[in-house]
Amino acid sequence: MDENNSYPLSSQNDFNGEEEEEDDDIMTSQELFQRLQQAWLNEKYSPVLLKHENLLVLATFELLDDIEKRLKASEHKTTSFRWLMHRTEYNRLYFILCSYIRTRCFKIEEYPAGALNSEEFLSPEECVYAHTYLNNMKQHLKRSVLTELKSEQQQQQQNDDNGLTQLLPKSNLNEFVFFQVDQSVNGLILSHEQNHNGTSNDIIDLKTDDQYIMQFRHIHKLLNEKQIHLV
Repeated sequence: MDENNSYPLSSQNDFNGEEEEEDDDIMTSQELFQRLQQAWLNEKYSPVLLKHENLLVLATFELLDDIEKRLKASEHKTTSFRWLMHRTEYNRLYFILCSYIRTRCFKIEEYPAGALNSEEFLSPEECVYAHTYLNNMKQHLKRSVLTELKSEQQQQQQNDDNGLTQLLPKSNLNEFVFFQVDQSVNGLILSHEQNHNGTSNDIIDLKTDDQYIMQFRHIHKLLNEKQIHLV
């Protein structure tokens, strides 16, 4: 990748119509690669679906298109070491982007109801896919499960979509994850149980660059706010 090239990661509005101030900057191709790689690892190690990095994905597609044009326009295809290096970088970037999208699709299929409970975290395409997948799952459950129930139960369950949704698996927020701190955090509360002084027993401070292992439910908010990243 040519590190001298820059790619915008900004938009007047994101796909939800809200301002994306934190991403209102210009990145080099190397910075773009690093941010995409971290987004992919966060998504890979998180037990729940994280917010879709819409602008980051669009910028990556733009970078891939730019690299592909350069490769096709090269006069020394397959023989130049520089050409081979660019091709390798293209393949690596393409793999990470595809894996990021594939990981998110897998989570939507695994926990469709949970994904739709946080629609603001989905891209427009993911939202359509999640609704379609959930409706198909409900129809499947009606055909395969309700036929085994008594007539009274069948009628009750057919009229209660929430009951069918309860049959679907849910993500495990108590799963332990490894993470590294990007911004110091003071007074992270791990338990609301109080001692005889009326203060919480489990409060810790997270120091920058330190690594920890902790239940995901304690650090979910920190991850969304980009104060930490998963490793």
